[in-house]
Amino acid sequence: MSEIQAIFDGRVFIPEKPCDIISGSKVKLTIETVVLSHSEVQKKLAAFRQLTNEIKELNKTDPLPQEFDDILSQRVQFRELAGL
Repeated sequence: MSEIQAIFDGRVFIPEKPCDIISGSKVKLTIETVVLSHSEVQKKLAAFRQLTNEIKELNKTDPLPQEFDDILSQRVQFRELAGL
């Protein structure tokens, strides 16, 4: 059994540190409220929201430049040459 400290953001529990639990594992949570200053919790939630927003923005970025598509469109058609 291991102990993981997490913050509840109103919808999900967010671990304060990475944990060694296999994705999709079913776990049993025992809730024990830890009294933290309101500002400390708000700072952690704000940092998590900022990180989440940065990841969302990065996911919107096309990882390959337009030049990649241009180069691919100029490639020789090997199937045509081989008669496939």
